[in-house]
This record gives sequence, structure tokens and C-alpha cells, in this order.
Amino acid sequence: MTQSTLETSVTKNALGQSYRAKAYLLLESQSNLSIAAKSINFFLIVLIMTNVIATIFESESYYHEQYLFEFALIEFISLSIFCAEYLIRVWCCVEAEEYSQLANSKARLKYVFTPIALIDLIAILPFIIAMFFSIDLRSLRLIRVLRLLKLTHYFKGFNIFISVITKEFQSITAAIMVMVFLIIIAASLMHTIEGHAQPETFGSILRALWWSVVTMTTVGYGDVVPITVIGKVIATIIMLIGVGLVALPAGMLAARFGEELRERKENLDSKIKVALTDGYIDQKEYQDLANLADKLEIDQEDFKRSIELLKQGNHHAKCPHCGK
Repeated sequence: MTQSTLETSVTKNALGQSYRAKAYLLLESQSNLSIAAKSINFFLIVLIMTNVIATIFESESYYHEQYLFEFALIEFISLSIFCAEYLIRVWCCVEAEEYSQLANSKARLKYVFTPIALIDLIAILPFIIAMFFSIDLRSLRLIRVLRLLKLTHYFKGFNIFISVITKEFQSITAAIMVMVFLIIIAASLMHTIEGHAQPETFGSILRALWWSVVTMTTVGYGDVVPITVIGKVIATIIMLIGVGLVALPAGMLAARFGEELRERKENLDSKIKVALTDGYIDQKEYQDLANLADKLEIDQEDFKRSIELLKQGNHHAKCPHCGK
């Protein structure tokens, strides 16, 4: 290989990496400070909402027949853009820091099986199915509505919610299991007490389960009710237990949300304090802190406010060099 050929190859490779890095920055959340990234994200959010709204209206036979061409056009445009977006994300995912130590092929394979990539795959699944099977896309409305999950790319609260659910999974599972046990016990009790009086609704434990679930969750449809005195007493007790039991997972999640936000804020504040040990934050340190704030899903205004508050507190601290 000649010197000029080698230089051309290196130049093309650098350009490819440059385009790939730019694509990654435009599509990933940490680039949301740029106008171009904001525009792309806004466009994709509008496209997702438009697509789901169209799917909802298309489920009504009148609208489906009246605007058949328009619905088909929206679906075609949406699928084309979603497919392009998915392929670009798979192509540029190697720029992510967590994949920096992996070969490109391994990094892309690992990314394909991440939850966020699987959500993107769901969005284009109707197109893939239609390529291999002759099927009416109207029967795939559920998959098309699941494109709402793609909004997890653009709204930070979703990631915090997933993080909280993951950390509290065991506790929530335990609470749900207790609820399931009590539902079965309540159904068994009502079958024993009300089974002879109302065999059509409480004639078996299986039939009584519907009443037990509705009552334990305090929904109370009123389609099935006990008529015996003992049955009403038992139902009252079950309702009172259900009020506290159903609220338990919600309380766990609320407490964990507050703890998660506090931990993230403390993590960022500790990094800001380290950057302020020399009395000021340079441009590189500020950019690193801004990236960390975005990764921790802390609002930029809160991030700047934390810097100002810690700077004010740092003025009263001793100089690390002279001790004064």
C-alpha cells in the first residue's frame, strides 16, 4: 500500500468516526443542549405521538374507511423513519463510553439486546413481520401503540422510574406476593361462607377470586356482593386490610423516589466539591460535571444552582495551598 493510499484510508476512517460520533451526540440525551439535537428529538416525539394517535383513530371502522390512504401514508413514513433511526443508533452506539473497550461488532451486539434497543425494535416490528408474512397491519395495533415506549429516549423521568423499580423490585414483589396470598385466603373464606347462598358467584374458590381481587384492591365494581351477615363482616375486614395493603407498594416507590433523587444530588455535589478544591472550575471540569448531571438526569438549572451554592460555601473554607 502506497503512502497516499494509506493517508486516504486513514482520512476516510477518521471521517467515518467523525460522522458516527456526531450521529451519536445528536441522538443521545446528553446532547440535548444543542439546537440540532433538540430539533431532532422534538421531531421524533411528534412523530411518535402522531403515529399512536393515528393508530387509535384507525381502530374506529368509520375513520379507517374514510382515511385509509392517509393512515397508510402515516404508517409508511413512520416505519421508514423508525427503521432509519434504529439502524443509525445501532451503527453509532459504539461511541458510548461503556462500549469503548469492546470491538465494534461486540458492542453493537450488546446494544441490540439492551431494553432501550428492544423498544426501538418493537417500533419497527410490524414492518419486519409484513416483510415475511402476509398479514393485515390492523391486527398489529397493539405493537404499534407500544411505540409510546420510545418516548423513554427523550423524557428523563422514565429512566428514574425504571431505576427506582429495579432497586425496589424485591420489596415490591414481596408486597405483591402477600397481596396474592390474602386474595386467595379471602376467596376461600367467601366460598365457604357464601357458596351455598350464591353458588353462581361463590360456588368455587375460582369463581370467588374475581370478587376477592375487586374487593382487596378497593375497586368495588358492585357486580358481586355478599348477602349473608358473616359474609358482610368478612368483606368489611378484607376491605380495611386492602386499603393499607394496596397503598404499601405506592409508599415504597414514593420513598425510594425521594431517596434516589437525594443520592443523585449528593453524588453530583461531591464531584463539584472535588472540582472546587483549587478554588475554581475550569472549562473541562465544567463540561465533565455537566455531562455527569445529564447522566444523573439532574436539571441544568439545578446543576448551576448547586455550583453557585457550593462556590459560596467554598469561600469560607481554608485555601488548600496556604491554609488561610
